[in-house]
Amino acid sequence: MQSMVSLGGSGGDGGSTEEVMDETAASIQARLPTPFPLDICEERFPTLYEESMNTVVKQECLRYNKLLWCMIETLRDFRKAIKGLIVMTGDLESLGKSLFVNEQPELWVKKGPLSLKPLSSWYLDILARCE
Repeated sequence: MQSMVSLGGSGGDGGSTEEVMDETAASIQARLPTPFPLDICEERFPTLYEESMNTVVKQECLRYNKLLWCMIETLRDFRKAIKGLIVMTGDLESLGKSLFVNEQPELWVKKGPLSLKPLSSWYLDILARCE
């Protein structure tokens, strides 16, 4: 099914596949939150026996940081690759295809929360969770 969607012709002024992927990547990149400062998390939520939820909060901050760092790196590299500045690897090509068909990229799914939402809804959920 995905191959049919990506092979189908575009109508109107939709732009080329590369333009759509680059615009989608730029849109996500522009709104991407900054990773949590872990030193401040440690100060605000010290690991204490009496406050076991602090450990969970810090683990979640670290988990989302890993996702955000991955998103920052892969989006930067993908946008360079689409312009021909670096080599387009298989992972970056897969990222681009996922951006084009509004699917969660496999690189991000491994690090992010489980969800069956399309990329646009999943990303809005990530933004809400990181606020």
